[in-house]
Amino acid sequence: MPRLFYASPRDLPVIDPQPGVKGRVVHADHATLVVYDYAPKTIVETHKHDVEQFGVVVKGSLAMVIAGEQRILTPGDSFRVPPNTAHGARIFEEAAQVVDVFAPPRRDLPRGRATEGIPAPGPGAKP
Repeated sequence: MPRLFYASPRDLPVIDPQPGVKGRVVHADHATLVVYDYAPKTIVETHKHDVEQFGVVVKGSLAMVIAGEQRILTPGDSFRVPPNTAHGARIFEEAAQVVDVFAPPRRDLPRGRATEGIPAPGPGAKP
């Protein structure tokens, strides 16, 4: 079965979870990576999910709140959100890009050409 070792952005499925947010998804055996692009002044409402999330800001800046603690994040800053922890963000005046990793893999995100050779996570995996 073919395996994904490299992918160009054009090969990855795109998600639009809300206005002002686009993501490119890469699935692996034990994690999902999403490169998110945020429009200026986008607000990601507080939410939680039952997978761990961690990431790094690549460009732009944002205010992020995790479990009630707010921080201003700029390029190079990283964060970690434990499973089932409330978190949200507010993008400032410039567009931002954040690379997020979710573990275990997110089964609720689409699989595209670039990930067709990778089996879907097992039945016990949760989004």
